[in-house]
Amino acid sequence: MQSREASGAPSGAPDQATAEALAAQQQAVSEQAKQKKPFVEQTLDQLSEMAALSLSVKQRYTGQVKLAGKTAKAEWQLTARSLTIAAALVVCFGAGMILLWCSILLLLGYLLFQLTSSILITAAALLLLQFGLLFWCWRSLGHVLSQVGFSHTWQQIRRLFFAPEEEDKDAD
Repeated sequence: MQSREASGAPSGAPDQATAEALAAQQQAVSEQAKQKKPFVEQTLDQLSEMAALSLSVKQRYTGQVKLAGKTAKAEWQLTARSLTIAAALVVCFGAGMILLWCSILLLLGYLLFQLTSSILITAAALLLLQFGLLFWCWRSLGHVLSQVGFSHTWQQIRRLFFAPEEEDKDAD
């Protein structure tokens, strides 16, 4: 008895030439069948292929619309969360900073007045510190609120409705 490794034939798989010959033979048979069919049957076959393709396109388009809806829902949840966090930060920041900042300003004002004995210099320094803090608060709030939006949803909607125009621009 010979083992499969010792024999020259592959282990149960047809070789490449045989597979190509079978594919060519099947294609020739289908072409002959098409040529023998009357024109009306060929037309009906082509129409049924087009209907199957259009159904496939419809299903994929529906899937893309559902995906865009899911993206919009997720972005809405993220937006709601960002707005909630921003509101909480504004409230906490306001309450905490009022107490802390007033205490710091009073202490710094007292120390500056003791050093300079000038109300004008003390007031100017405290106002500068106050404007610096307000600028920092404004930038922080701007960063949190920049997370609000539907950029990914708009991107998907543009891809769904304007994809042929973008492809035409790339082709030029």
